[in-house]
Amino acid sequence: MNDKSFWDSNLWIYLFTESGSEGDQQKKQHLLSMLREHPRLTSSVQVLNEVANALLRKYLLPEEDVRTFLEKIMILTEVFPLTSEYTFRALELRQRFQLGWYDSLIVTAALESGCRYLFTEDMNHGLVVEKTLTIVNPFLDLLPSAPLR
Repeated sequence: MNDKSFWDSNLWIYLFTESGSEGDQQKKQHLLSMLREHPRLTSSVQVLNEVANALLRKYLLPEEDVRTFLEKIMILTEVFPLTSEYTFRALELRQRFQLGWYDSLIVTAALESGCRYLFTEDMNHGLVVEKTLTIVNPFLDLLPSAPLR
């Protein structure tokens, strides 16, 4: 697939952290596969900041490791800047699509950078924004199905 894709912060965190959880390991393997399938990745300065914050505060990684991970994101993606214009665009999208504030900034960055897909597990799977951007939960196929009654 050659369409530009945007990865939300949580995907990068799964990729860069170690977990004993079988589910998290499955997600990590799936993301590695996705990197091969979706080589045209976009990110944003906000994603870099969110990843850094989570790795420093939740995972207590040293700054040197965080810097290395951020540099990897920058190598793998086109990093989209945030501007005041996009902040106001995010306000509009937030209201129209009932998004959280930081989610609306992510959606704005994905839209403005020309992405066709926004991969995240934190937003409404299947939502199409502005008739051009589709939100996709990349882990839906990995979720166990509910037992039949």
